[in-house]
Amino acid sequence: MKKQVMLVIGAGQISLAIARRIGADYRIVVGDKNLAHAKTSTKILQEAGFKAEPIEMDLSSRQSIIKTIEFAQTFGEIGALINGAGLSPSQAKTEDILQVDLYGTAGTR
Repeated sequence: MKKQVMLVIGAGQISLAIARRIGADYRIVVGDKNLAHAKTSTKILQEAGFKAEPIEMDLSSRQSIIKTIEFAQTFGEIGALINGAGLSPSQAKTEDILQVDLYGTAGTR
């Protein structure tokens, strides 16, 4: 029987802490625009005993969101979502912030 999947978007420390706190009963898929960050968070989770997989994922791209969902579903039904991805004005221009923080979160483009 497949475990339920927890989809973690944004491989930052907040997402990682939430995943560690509530992820024991899930297979965890970590998506981040920077694959190296997703792999690092995945490695930390695996070393702590979690079953986790990384994927490159751009929250501002509907196609990337769909690809990530399809990848996650190969491990089981998605039962939880942690969206820790986001941009601030010090990180990006307004259009990019809207694409990630508003449109990407809504899953539309």
